[in-house]
Amino acid sequence: MNRIRKNNSFFILFLIIFTSFIFAGANVQAKEISLEEALNWGIENSSSIKEIKDSIETIERSLGLIDTEYGFQTKISANPIIAGGFEKQTDDSSNGLDGEDTSSESSNGPKISVTTTKLFPNGIFLQSEISMKEEDMIDLEKLLEGPTSIFSATKSLYPVLPIESEQEKYLASNNLLKARENLTWQQENKKIEFLESYFNLLRLQERLSLAKTNFQYAQEDLDKILKKIEIGEAGERQEIEAKIVLKKAEINFLQAQNTFLQQKNGWYLNINLPEETEVPLAEDSPFLEETIKWAESLEFNFEEEEEFTELAVDNYYKIKNNFLDQDNAQKEVEWNLTKNKPQVDLYGAYSSKDNTWGVGVELSYDIFDGGKQKIEDEGYQAKLENSRDDYLQIVSELKLELSDLINQQEINNLNLEEKLMSWGKAKLEEESYQIQLQQGLISDSEFQYKMLDWQEAEIDLKSAKDEILINKLHIAHFLGIRK
Repeated sequence: MNRIRKNNSFFILFLIIFTSFIFAGANVQAKEISLEEALNWGIENSSSIKEIKDSIETIERSLGLIDTEYGFQTKISANPIIAGGFEKQTDDSSNGLDGEDTSSESSNGPKISVTTTKLFPNGIFLQSEISMKEEDMIDLEKLLEGPTSIFSATKSLYPVLPIESEQEKYLASNNLLKARENLTWQQENKKIEFLESYFNLLRLQERLSLAKTNFQYAQEDLDKILKKIEIGEAGERQEIEAKIVLKKAEINFLQAQNTFLQQKNGWYLNINLPEETEVPLAEDSPFLEETIKWAESLEFNFEEEEEFTELAVDNYYKIKNNFLDQDNAQKEVEWNLTKNKPQVDLYGAYSSKDNTWGVGVELSYDIFDGGKQKIEDEGYQAKLENSRDDYLQIVSELKLELSDLINQQEINNLNLEEKLMSWGKAKLEEESYQIQLQQGLISDSEFQYKMLDWQEAEIDLKSAKDEILINKLHIAHFLGIRK
């Protein structure tokens, strides 16, 4: 029975070692990329980041479409073309027009025209139309005279108001700035999130190594007990106790292994790593060392709360975007009020047909619009007020979040002090136990297990430092401090 149990234990140990070799072999076959490359890949392929980039591209396309309105627009038309000919609907006897007037009356008949227009951002609108009536195309004399050309220009003089395309461009440009601010913020935020998960993986890997070593120690202890039983130096109670210790060590090892693999696979999933790609888990990464060095150089004076908050308010992307929202809303209010004033337009035209030209002014004013202007004004004003209310809400939320980060940093510092004391205590114990080991007061097995406790204290110390570093990165992010 003991031999069967012993073989089972060896089988479990062999299975774990074999699995480790499989993972190691898989890592050899996989393409390895650096931590910095992995973070850049994760940021670039994040679904939320892609959505923001898509919105930026959409706004840029809309701005491009607006700019096309300032290009030359040319249209050719032939209207109407009626099968079987066209008969003019005029009556000389009834309207008293002479033959020449009749000819001009027929200008509404079938004709071919080419119209070219040009709009300028300042509101000047130019139009050129070259046309020829269908009946003139079969008249040699008319063909020799050439087509009729008409050139016209218009410009709004009052009220001074950007044309509709310029208004759209102004609003879209602000929306583009908002999207870019959001992109910059979210990219940095993703980077910190990925780094936090990476530090967590480093510590889980170390804890997994300890759990594996602890399991191996327990297996070795059981083997020693079984050998002692064979020579009568140990009994069934010692065997049961050793097996209980081994079973607990096995459970802890498998749990540590499962937790590590879950977190690792989850991290790979979050950064969307391609298959057969691995990121080495090592603290000697140049990028990681540089990041740690930069974070450790950051010093924050939390006592100057007012200046601290002002700096955060000046750099927080939601507040920047809210100012842009307020600017858009304010412009819409101003434009809507201005457009209801009397309209004064200047226009001029020239016709090559009789070599005539003219300049004029057109006046217009909507005396009554059924209440449309009032409703629009109320809507734009409400939008502006809501943007201002949003600003106060965002500032309050920012102060609360910043306060949480500051409080968390204080807690992290206290936690680090405690871990430093625990680690110092562990180092003193290590020195004491080494003396006891040399004097034969404790066994090698006892010393090995104590070594695991001391290594655990060291991992706890590293985790405490990781928490401080990540929190400092978040604070720097809120303050607009970039590496």
